[in-house]
Amino acid sequence: MITPECIIQKSKNMLPFDAWDSFEGTPHSPDSSKYLDKEHRAQLIEHSQLTEIKEHPHEEYVAGVGLIKRAGYITKNGYAYSALIGIPETQKCDVPVIGTSAWTTSTEGHNEHTVRNFMRQGNFVIFIGAEGSYEPKNSPTPAGPITLADSAASILNYSNHVVQDLVEQGYDIDPTNRLLIGESRGAMVGMGVIALANDFNQNILASDLAAPCLPRKLQLSDIRNLTEQISKEPIELFKLAGKLTLSRLIHYPSTLDLSPYSLKHQFAIGFALFSGEAGAMARHIPNEALLHITVFNNDIASMHSDWQEIFQNHPNVRITPLPGGHMSIADPETLSYTLARNASSQLCINNNEELNKGSVFDAAHSLMPRISKLPRAS
Repeated sequence: MITPECIIQKSKNMLPFDAWDSFEGTPHSPDSSKYLDKEHRAQLIEHSQLTEIKEHPHEEYVAGVGLIKRAGYITKNGYAYSALIGIPETQKCDVPVIGTSAWTTSTEGHNEHTVRNFMRQGNFVIFIGAEGSYEPKNSPTPAGPITLADSAASILNYSNHVVQDLVEQGYDIDPTNRLLIGESRGAMVGMGVIALANDFNQNILASDLAAPCLPRKLQLSDIRNLTEQISKEPIELFKLAGKLTLSRLIHYPSTLDLSPYSLKHQFAIGFALFSGEAGAMARHIPNEALLHITVFNNDIASMHSDWQEIFQNHPNVRITPLPGGHMSIADPETLSYTLARNASSQLCINNNEELNKGSVFDAAHSLMPRISKLPRAS
């Protein structure tokens, strides 16, 4: 006799990349006391070891921006990632910016536009796609489900590799300090990057994360609200399109990663995003971490109050609510504020001054009029 339980179990087994385990957090549940314990961290270091790195022969030089290199790599955990490496034409800071992409997006389009603008501002940039964003000739066999912690570990391991390589090439780049950016999934994984940085001999000086979602596991009661939000996003998208230049609109279709290989991974990534793991990682962020979080008033998935509860004892965390929906992460004004905070971080670093809420977040407001008038990289 076929029972409902059998049907449910069979359905779970049909999901790619053990996706249900990503949602449940097997074997390291986000709700468990063993989550990000010493054993779990050691496993993440092991999983994120690089087994294959392929740099694409084509390098692109963009006047006024710098040199953009493209690469792909595979980790011991059996997942493949694309990467953009940006070397600024005019270096203004030796601390590189690292980050990863939003759900369902590639490293092109909107994300490459962001990378180019940080390069234009004088930063080295290491920007990494999600699992499946790079499709090698011989597809690796995953050793376990996709988790946000594994994604964060992968970013930290690869950024170490890139920085060491750039140092060997003679570039003046800080070997250990980092600035962190991220939007949506990138912001959620960013929580893990901050929490795990010390395990990878890195130090996150400041983080700028926009619209991190679902700090707790998705519940049935959330689905109705999220469905309503999704129905309103086309309106937000229409408003956004009116703010974008033609050059950006032309390149934006490449933002979505629609390759079958990637989509299969993105489907599984969704289960990790809904698991509440982002909030679990955030609870392991050191109290002294300097972090700016942007949330949008019409973005229900951001769960503003939950992030406030998580960071209530973190004096250097600022959560800023802004008008708009989830798609407002691509609003030019959102990028302008992020670049302004990056500029104030650069000033502190170059002057050997302390990075804190006043010297970075407050100072950024005085820089905004100048930053917003600067030409943007296309």
